[in-house]
Amino acid sequence: MIATKTKKAPTEGAPVFFIMLRNMLIGLVSTVATTLMGAAAKGDWLIMLVYLRGKDGPDKALPSFLAPSGNGTAEHTVFDQFLESHGMKHLHLFILMGIAGSFIIYYPVGGFWHWYYYVRQRDQAEEWKCQPNKFLSKENEAHAVMLGSFNMVLGGTLSGTIACYIVNGGYSMLYFNLWDYGIVYTVLSTMFVFLLNEWTVYWSHRIMHMPVLYKKIHKWHHRYIQPTAFTASAMHPCEFLLNQCIMAAPMFIFPLHVGSYVGVLLWTYYYGMRDHSGIISESPWPWQQDVMFHDDHHLYFHVNFGMNTKFIDMMYGTVRRKDREYSEDIFYGFGREKAENKAQ
Repeated sequence: MIATKTKKAPTEGAPVFFIMLRNMLIGLVSTVATTLMGAAAKGDWLIMLVYLRGKDGPDKALPSFLAPSGNGTAEHTVFDQFLESHGMKHLHLFILMGIAGSFIIYYPVGGFWHWYYYVRQRDQAEEWKCQPNKFLSKENEAHAVMLGSFNMVLGGTLSGTIACYIVNGGYSMLYFNLWDYGIVYTVLSTMFVFLLNEWTVYWSHRIMHMPVLYKKIHKWHHRYIQPTAFTASAMHPCEFLLNQCIMAAPMFIFPLHVGSYVGVLLWTYYYGMRDHSGIISESPWPWQQDVMFHDDHHLYFHVNFGMNTKFIDMMYGTVRRKDREYSEDIFYGFGREKAENKAQ
């Protein structure tokens, strides 16, 4: 059958256009909110903020309601003089902003997503949930919130300290002027730091799945077999701090444009939050795995270690295979042959 064109009324296409526009706006708001939530969970939103507005020193980096007045007595206390003499002016204010900001961003956004899916659409879980027949227990939900909150305090403290150090003139390799190293170097270094981050995260994650480290440390995170957005930061504090150091390391090692560094952080935190949501979502990017990839990591334990791509798992043979058996006591990422396959 051949379709023929028909003359449309002037307003016939309008509803479709407005529906598309509405969906685009919803998608944009959702992406921004999820990214902010991911950055807040780790506290690194503050490091990004000071690089965007902190070139002129600690007073400019702080919002006006936090920055002490130059004529105020706060600038002349012994405590402030001590911090300034050690190149950490306003350290306590940066830490306060890091912790408070994380909580202010994280829980309203996370609470909305939790209500929208896990409460409002709980009866339709088969339409949106990776594991539609299984939900976290109330005990594990509360545990994730408490452990994640503790780690956000750690993250806000660490990020506040790093941010304060940087805007007080501390050493880093980030640069602001694109022409300092040129466009080609900026593009290549951005790709390099993205791949380096993925490779480092893969191996640090896989090492955490070695029997001793898994049982002592990483199992804290794997008690959440059905992950949600609130479980993204719920892990052993030592592992949380290790992840923070991995993400912060590039800006002290080699020249990297601030936009590149912030961009990689935003990308990583957006997909890290998305991958822990438990909500079915396919990635539009060929290198970025779908949410089900990491959800399977929680369901099958020792497999699918990558965070931003599955290529490294494919390279080392640690992608989950349907012909293999996986469980919490089968380590090293390769599973084992299923019993029915052995019998054949």
